[in-house]
Amino acid sequence: MDADKVDRSMQPVYVSLNGTMQANKLNSYMDNTWDGFYAGQIRLSRFTALIDGNGGTYNISFTGSPAKKMRFLFNSLNKTAGFTVRIAYPSAMSRSISLNGKTIGPNAWDEKIGMYGPIK
Repeated sequence: MDADKVDRSMQPVYVSLNGTMQANKLNSYMDNTWDGFYAGQIRLSRFTALIDGNGGTYNISFTGSPAKKMRFLFNSLNKTAGFTVRIAYPSAMSRSISLNGKTIGPNAWDEKIGMYGPIK
């Protein structure tokens, strides 16, 4: 969703299921334009992956600079399906997640276990 969304080269993107050997290397789709004899080198960075929605944790690593604004779409027939996404960012900037224009706050800290509580 960044301004340079058709110029940025983030691929390949690696998606792996945490704790397993399951890993996928994803590339962007074909160029979106043609300049006569040459490809226009304009591509919308979109990556499609199959995800198990039974609560696993997926790690996403970009080989290029990741976008500051990204959109994720998860389709499932199961209304209770879900998973955790962890993105390896190269900087320590503050990040936030929004859903339908509303910012989603962090999980509450749980003193009993000494870490953030379960994802809701």
